[in-house]
Amino acid sequence: MSKRNGDVVRRLAAAMLVAVAASRPLPAAVTFDWATVGNPGNAPDTLVMNKGPAADYTTGYGSVGYTYQISKYDVTNSQYVQFLNAVDTTGSNSLRLFNTKMSDPNANPSGLAYTGGIDRNLAAPSGAKYSVKTGQENAPAIWISWASGARFVNWLANGQNAGSTEGGVYDMSVLTGNSYATPPARASGAKVFLPSEDEYYKAAYYDPTKSGTGGYWQYGTRSDTAPSSVGPAGTSNSANIGAGTDGQSGGILAATMATTGSTFSASVNYVTNVGAYASAKSYYGLYDVDGLVYNWTEATRLSFGNQLPIYRGGSWRYNEGGSGAAYRNVYTGAGATSYAWYGFRVASLPAAAPGTTVNVASGTQTQTQAGYALFSGTAPLTKTGAGTLVVDQANTITGSTSVVGGRLQLANGAALASSRIVPLAGGTVTLTPYLQTTVGGLAPNAGGLTDVGSGMMTVAAGLSAADMLVALNAGRGDGSWNGSSGITSSQAAADLIASIPRTVGWLDNGDGSVSFAYAAPGDTNLDWNVDILDAANFLAGGKFDSGAPATWNEGDFGYDGVVDILDAADFLSTSLFDAGAYNPPTDSVAAVPEPSVGLFAAVAGAAFLCRRRTHRA
Repeated sequence: MSKRNGDVVRRLAAAMLVAVAASRPLPAAVTFDWATVGNPGNAPDTLVMNKGPAADYTTGYGSVGYTYQISKYDVTNSQYVQFLNAVDTTGSNSLRLFNTKMSDPNANPSGLAYTGGIDRNLAAPSGAKYSVKTGQENAPAIWISWASGARFVNWLANGQNAGSTEGGVYDMSVLTGNSYATPPARASGAKVFLPSEDEYYKAAYYDPTKSGTGGYWQYGTRSDTAPSSVGPAGTSNSANIGAGTDGQSGGILAATMATTGSTFSASVNYVTNVGAYASAKSYYGLYDVDGLVYNWTEATRLSFGNQLPIYRGGSWRYNEGGSGAAYRNVYTGAGATSYAWYGFRVASLPAAAPGTTVNVASGTQTQTQAGYALFSGTAPLTKTGAGTLVVDQANTITGSTSVVGGRLQLANGAALASSRIVPLAGGTVTLTPYLQTTVGGLAPNAGGLTDVGSGMMTVAAGLSAADMLVALNAGRGDGSWNGSSGITSSQAAADLIASIPRTVGWLDNGDGSVSFAYAAPGDTNLDWNVDILDAANFLAGGKFDSGAPATWNEGDFGYDGVVDILDAADFLSTSLFDAGAYNPPTDSVAAVPEPSVGLFAAVAGAAFLCRRRTHRA
């Protein structure tokens, strides 16, 4: 063949390769089946982290002040292979995103049980070096380090383009040369990310309908009993979680495996498809929470001199002692080699619904002055800026109202009667003096402050008495109503400084609504009078000196959960009994009489009888 002909052949061959490459279909974008986690401002859990050999006995997880999304399933082999082929087209694996133990049983002395579902073939075309093993498409990607999960998230955030793994959400340069460096924090404004510990905990264990008022389950199957170790599909309380123990890892490494019911064998693949336990899921719809693979979170804990990333959930290799809400652990450095029971989920913020943002940079504006005669519709309302927006109309908006900064002052009894208010850190909700108003909902534990002043707020739905009490105790601060978040009363705080006994009272109205108001101790029904009805409530409950849990309506004016002599003293010390309305104050009110002898006698008699009954019991 002549040189000229040879050049022609080479050009034709090159053109054919380009044509073939151009004709190869681009992979579809990685997508997720999202679970939407609502109910912002929920109270944190009180469960103590007491499981496992490295238990740290901390508590207080799960409170999130915004709506977000988290993948219902662990990231699968198919999704991870798309990522690998996009960012490592040559198969060089320079970022160690692929672990050879995912592919070759001979690479791991333990054999098949510990291998993943991904192969690498360096002879394959560029951009197709990685492939999923047959039948493993919907199994979770395993051998995933925290850093690999973070790089996957960066890739998602950057449009799933090649060379987009080192920034965007997490600055991966902090791990250069040190796999045990503190993991980078989430970038401000990120829309997709690894879940924070609270985000994961809430999605896995919180249930706003539990016991009618909301609470947390100990396991991600809406159960306080550990899921059974059986093969799929199991029941609504089953998982790919081991049973028994082989005596290692502080008694949590399983000896009997869920998928076989037999002792562990290195020659068996125990990894099941995501969602194989189809009826076992959390309230928000997460599958495989306490089985299959552990999930990385953004949180860290000091261990062996390093801030190591925390994982949550459960796995196929461990028993229930290494799973559930009370299990919180670390394994290795963010960039270090992982193991066969570590995977991950991703979380995101939902696309913002079109809504209204009102910015009052300084000073005070009514809603009309700000250009809004009426707030209406289902879209959200957001108050920004350091100034005060006065909402003084009977608005019909049903979308949520977020207070990001400054003050939102309610000046109408129906100002936001159908809207759920979310005061975030830096934002405050206030009432005009003596206002009695109803709001559609309230997230009082979202980081901001709700100041009832001298008024009363009724929350129509969505706020449990338990969550309200969490907020009230936060707002109460050291007892003088000086808290910077939660529910408080600046009027009560000022009165206490002036030695006037005032506080914030509360009621569970029994119809799904709750109320809280500026109040005097003894005003059990929050009608701003202390009278015979209040004495009857105080005496009729039978809670005095019994140690039984009590509410404000039953006489617990000191927020310690019981009715005792201190509450009786609070009742009597106000000198308000039968003196007429104490709020709002009027110049026409006659001199306040001392509490009647009859009232003293009634309370004292009740206390004596209750003490006798207690001592006889």
